[in-house]
Amino acid sequence: MKCLFLCGSACALLVVACSGKSDVTASGTNGVTACANGAADCDTHCGSRVQVTDPAVCDEKAPADAGPPEGDAGAASEFGATMDGTEGDDDDCKYHVKWSAAGVATNQNVTFHVTATKKTDGSPLTGANPYAEIYLSSTHPAPNSPSVSTETSPGNYDIGPWQFDASGQWTVRFHFYAECSDLDDASQHGHAAFFVTVP
Repeated sequence: MKCLFLCGSACALLVVACSGKSDVTASGTNGVTACANGAADCDTHCGSRVQVTDPAVCDEKAPADAGPPEGDAGAASEFGATMDGTEGDDDDCKYHVKWSAAGVATNQNVTFHVTATKKTDGSPLTGANPYAEIYLSSTHPAPNSPSVSTETSPGNYDIGPWQFDASGQWTVRFHFYAECSDLDDASQHGHAAFFVTVP
């Protein structure tokens, strides 16, 4: 359940999530769900862990006797918690991801500006061909949009345009090297999700 407080045109729109995150607010213009301490990066899930990647395992296939897929519940387990703020490490501690957006509102084109670096040495994550997976709930994905990903400089990507068709706290999950299998821990495939609040 979410609570929405409106205070007239002279005030900013304040969104407070009522799921134990009452210390989280969001801007009505950039969609950022602020960290409780006000920092841009409030993610701590990796600590000092760094996962090295290996392009050689990109095409790894599951063994023929691996059995049937685990189903939706099993597939969902590969993702870590959705993050507040504008930066954090991907779910598997391979990459550090930063994002920004402007003009976040319902039924408006929004482009995400994403910067990704390797945690091993801080170098830009080039050629990662990222895409965004965006949803308000498990039954409410973002409307289909002709979204494209453009690498504007090494490790910097524009992903969009996207449109949000409802107000609320959305999840935006960025995927990197999606063409790679995600079976091996060293796969280049990575993903990081952030809350984006749409007024």
